[in-house]
Amino acid sequence: MVPESLDLPPLYAGVLVGGKSTRMGRPKQLLEVDDSTFIERIAAVLGTFAREVVLLGAGPVPASCDGLLRLGDPPGLGGPMAGMLAAFCHEPSVAWLFVGCDQPLMDEAAVTWLAGQRAPGTWAVVPSLPGGRVQPLFALYEPRSAELLQGLADMGISAPRRLAEDARVSTPVIPPELARCWQSIDTPDDLATLRAQGRDSIRGS
Repeated sequence: MVPESLDLPPLYAGVLVGGKSTRMGRPKQLLEVDDSTFIERIAAVLGTFAREVVLLGAGPVPASCDGLLRLGDPPGLGGPMAGMLAAFCHEPSVAWLFVGCDQPLMDEAAVTWLAGQRAPGTWAVVPSLPGGRVQPLFALYEPRSAELLQGLADMGISAPRRLAEDARVSTPVIPPELARCWQSIDTPDDLATLRAQGRDSIRGS
């Protein structure tokens, strides 16, 4: 578990499960690999670090996740931004680690690295891949970042990656050996590749 600094808020985690999964054709959080669903694996990893793991959105989950708190989207909002703002409405004084339900390759080493980027004065840690593309999911948002998210929503901007343009948001480059942890499994081909790679892919070996 990552030690929590006395100068930094406690860490909660929110997993976005409200997407339409148009390209996959079925709820991604229920997809299985290595004998567990995506959401079960993600929740297990996050539960090691966060004081609470929360489901964001109305998507179905396996019975093993029924005990997790679920938050609905605020009226008039959709996409990841809706779930993120719902989380801050629920607990505005904590930091939130937001993860998509299609990121089953995330692991403890990646969470440890991400949490290690926290610092007083940094409103969010939105990491970027070695090629430069920022990753607004599997990213860490301090309480004050809610102001930035709400500002984007008020302007009709639904893409949280725009936060990375703010000077108070850190965008550290993900170490190459951890970059796979930010991969999204979006299509049947992605899933077939993941399953073909098997246990070694999930464990990063």
